[in-house]
This record gives sequence, structure tokens and C-alpha cells, in this order.
Amino acid sequence: MALRDITREGVLTAIREYDRIGEKRFFEKYGFESATKYWLIRNGQRYASKAVANVAQALGMGRPYSHDIRIGGGEQTVVRRLRELGFEVPSPDNIPSRNPTWSRDELILALDLYMTSPASPPGKGSKAVAELSDLLNRLHRLNGSSANETLRNTNGVYLKMMNLRSLDPQFTTQGKVGMTAGGKLEKVVWAEYFGRRALLAADADAIRQAIVSAEGLSGTQSGDEEYEGAEGGIILRLHRSRERDAKLIAKKKQQAKAAGNLACEVCDFDFAEKYGELGLGYIEVHHINQVALMMPGAITKLSDLVLLCANCHRMAHRRRLPLSLDDLRLALLSKAI
Repeated sequence: MALRDITREGVLTAIREYDRIGEKRFFEKYGFESATKYWLIRNGQRYASKAVANVAQALGMGRPYSHDIRIGGGEQTVVRRLRELGFEVPSPDNIPSRNPTWSRDELILALDLYMTSPASPPGKGSKAVAELSDLLNRLHRLNGSSANETLRNTNGVYLKMMNLRSLDPQFTTQGKVGMTAGGKLEKVVWAEYFGRRALLAADADAIRQAIVSAEGLSGTQSGDEEYEGAEGGIILRLHRSRERDAKLIAKKKQQAKAAGNLACEVCDFDFAEKYGELGLGYIEVHHINQVALMMPGAITKLSDLVLLCANCHRMAHRRRLPLSLDDLRLALLSKAI
């Protein structure tokens, strides 16, 4: 066994398996742990250099990997050999930060692109993939994400579509496996939209429009993760930003006080009645329109706002697109029956 047994083709083969079965299963299969210092960087993805190099060495020797041929990691062994073969293995001080995990909104957009042509998805050099890459980066700028230049690049977008393809029965029933390195959320999103192409297209379009609309506003980040919950995302943050206009809130409350009723418009809960002086003047304001679908620069009117207690307001945002007052009242009614 020798470093010369680590060949470029062997490394590329090991990387392909790493992508196909995922990092965790790759480590379990070959008995490695995550890298602490040296990562091989390829197409914006990070790979544990020692694990990849050792598997590549076994391939170069024409035998299965085993611990008796294992080479230790380090700058004078596998790292030097990988660099000789033309691979990027930066020093520990220059390792790019790991990009954020794909969010639900991003996966919906990627799945929508995949479903435009499942039999032949757009390639990494296609205009469609480039456009989605640009859109996802715009979304991350809105979120204030901090990551390196590989964030949602075209290669990453294409790989994510291939992760989703591994869940497609029209693909897997042909005996094909594809890349299976995706996470649990990919399976959740796939299960939700499989066979519901129209719903997927509508939700993806709503997310795209929300990104465009949010770029024209300031303060769209919520920071209230508990409030947003699993169904959160750019649509909800945009919606909440519209609901946090202090001047509009004050005017809406003044209008309600003049009419003599500052109670929830769904369940009639009155904070002052329940909490006395502490609850005087308190109520939350909810935007009844799907603000993600409003044109950028659209003006919010007082008639677009309703008063809700905290409980009803949270329930209104339990779905990707906020529930209507009638939906909330129906939910209350069905519970009471």
C-alpha cells in the first residue's frame, strides 16, 4: 500500500459514492468520523479528506477497503497526495463555512423545477438552474444568511434536484437509485406534493412572488421562530412585516375603539375583560390578504386588517398561506360540536 495507489479516478469514484449515500452512511460504511481539519472541496461541496483518500486508495489497489490498509490523515500524507492530483484541500484556517441546510421554501422551488421535466431534469448549465440559483441567493440575502461563494450555486441546485429524483417512483421503479444524500425534509416535501402538481406550482409561484415583494421592504426578518413554526418561510415573514406597521396598527385600533369593540373578530376574546387594566387597549392585528401575492409597493388599507387574539392569530398562520377568518371560525365551530 502506498500514497501512489490514491488515483484521481479513485478519488472521484469515492466522491460519487459519498454524494450518493450521504456523508453519515459513508462514514458508517467505512468506519470514519467527520474531518476536524482537512476537507476536500469540489463543486462547492465539502468532503472529509482522509475518508475519501482511504477509500480511493483501496480502489486504486483493486480491493475492498479495510482498516489494515488505512493511511493517516495530515498535510504530509493524504492531503499532499490529494493536492498533487489537483484537488482543493485548503488549510484549516481557510476552510469555507458550511452552507445552510435547505429550507422548506427552497425545496419547494427545487421540486417545482424538477417537476417541469422529471424524465430529463434541467442540467447544471441550463438557464433554468441558473435562474433558480440566483433566486435562492436573493432569498438568502433577505434572510441575512452568512455563507461562502458556493451558496446555492448551480451545482448545488442541480444536486438537490438529483436528491429529489431519488424519491421519484417513476425513476426508482426502473431499478435506478440516483443520489440519496438528501435529508428528512426532502422526503416530507416530496410526500406532500407528489401527485399534486398544480398545488406545487401554485405554492412555488407564491414563494417566488414573496421574494420579489420582500426585496422592496425592510425588516422582513421575523426572528420569532416559535411563532413561525414548521410552516414558516418568506411568505410568513413578508406577511408579518405588513402586520407590523405601527401607524396602521394604531389607526386600526382607534377605528375599533370608536366602534366600541376591541375584541377578537373570531372568538370574541377581550383582553381588557379578562385581564382588567393590564389588558386595556391590547389586541393583535392580522392582514387578511395573501400579501405574498400582492404587487410590490401595494398599499395596505385599514379594511385589509382585522383584530385577533394571540391564539387565533397564531392559528391563522399555521398554514403556508394564512387562513381566512371563516376558516378559523369553522375550526372553532367544529371543535365545539
